[in-house]
Amino acid sequence: MKRSTISRAKIAAAILILLGTAAFAKEKEMTVLHTGTGTKVANHIPDQETPGHWATISELIEQQGRRFGLLHNWGVSWSSITRIQKQSGRSNFVWNDQLIGAYYEMTTNNFLIMGHYINVDLFARNAFYYPYAYTFNKVKQVTTQTVLYGFDFFTGVKFSMNFFDWVTVSAKPGAHLYYQLHDKWHYLHLGAGLALEAEAPISSRWSFNIGGIWTWDNANLGSNRRMRPFDFAWQYQAQLGFRYSKRKLNPKSFVPYAPRPPKTKKVRALKPRNSNKADQSQEAQQGSADQVPAEAEA
Repeated sequence: MKRSTISRAKIAAAILILLGTAAFAKEKEMTVLHTGTGTKVANHIPDQETPGHWATISELIEQQGRRFGLLHNWGVSWSSITRIQKQSGRSNFVWNDQLIGAYYEMTTNNFLIMGHYINVDLFARNAFYYPYAYTFNKVKQVTTQTVLYGFDFFTGVKFSMNFFDWVTVSAKPGAHLYYQLHDKWHYLHLGAGLALEAEAPISSRWSFNIGGIWTWDNANLGSNRRMRPFDFAWQYQAQLGFRYSKRKLNPKSFVPYAPRPPKTKKVRALKPRNSNKADQSQEAQQGSADQVPAEAEA
């Protein structure tokens, strides 16, 4: 009895799973939509859409709607760090580091929309730097180690506004964490900052962005508080990068969107099957016989 009940339960569970997957697949039915970069599976667009139609950029943007997604930016970055130790009765001690590196940033898309103009999103930015120069009281110093680096992490909220589909201006306040292996010490900063950024479209999927970050930090985390405490520390960063996205298309761009016709594949003609020589000779004789009366009539 127990085995029979267990087997019935298994059969019922399998039937429910099959029905659930079938219903889910029916909801996810897609139509094939031709875009300017190839054929892909996409959601339904207006009723007048017919299979084989190459959609315009406005139709593609309308089709995508305001769906939630992630955007990815990357590029090169430059940083300048200033640390000051106050002195009584003489000039302050000022250290300045110059660094160069690369950054990667991930941003949400359509996280929150305030009205029709301001978008609110979340972002997280990572940067890896190499210090190529540093000074003490504006006097250049010589490093004694070759393996030096800095790691920068900046995250917060992004407020963006688009102007005429050509320029998107963003303000990004957030928290800042910075670690650096210096020539003599390990620095660990924690603070807050503000980033300003401008983005312009290059093509329907590529965008160019430029921006800057300013942070005010506490540079006395860890054991550095006992060795070399700092009274003030701030950092400037400048970045130059790109964004590529399939989920957020640009309605206007310097390289206009041009739908291309689908690629046609050349199909080779089928070769006739090989027949016997006798059949070929008979066909040749019949062809010559048919030509004789025609010549006689002429």
